[in-house]
Amino acid sequence: MKTFTDFEGRRVTLENSYVENTKHVLIIPKFNGQFLLTKHKERGVEFPGGKVDEGESLVEGAQRELYEETGGLVGNLHFVGTYTVHDDEETFSKAAFCCNIERLDELKHYYETHGPMLVDDIDDIADDDKSLLLKDDCIVYLYNEVRENGCQ
Repeated sequence: MKTFTDFEGRRVTLENSYVENTKHVLIIPKFNGQFLLTKHKERGVEFPGGKVDEGESLVEGAQRELYEETGGLVGNLHFVGTYTVHDDEETFSKAAFCCNIERLDELKHYYETHGPMLVDDIDDIADDDKSLLLKDDCIVYLYNEVRENGCQ
């Protein structure tokens, strides 16, 4: 288990296994050799993800969130780890996945985002354009793991 501190000073743990009662997902996708992100209308550029709907598995939620926010259809989806934000008021966990995108559809509506954005490296994104999530040490660690080791 690895431990980080988030932008609000909360302890964050990263485990390489699923955590019970995980209700959120984060996806680190690649398409044609580039990383696929989305620009949230309020938060800025970040990896796709969100809440898992009632009755959905984590994988189904990840596939749905990815498609809704980017139009990306998953070729393969691999579990990377679960990060948990420990807070006195509400502790929550996100299952992180990586994947290769088979096809990128153009959608009429991307829900709370402005749609897909492709980059070679997240360092190519201006700091002011990044959401706080994309600056989070644990998410940056997960990104670097996928960048260096591929999506396996």
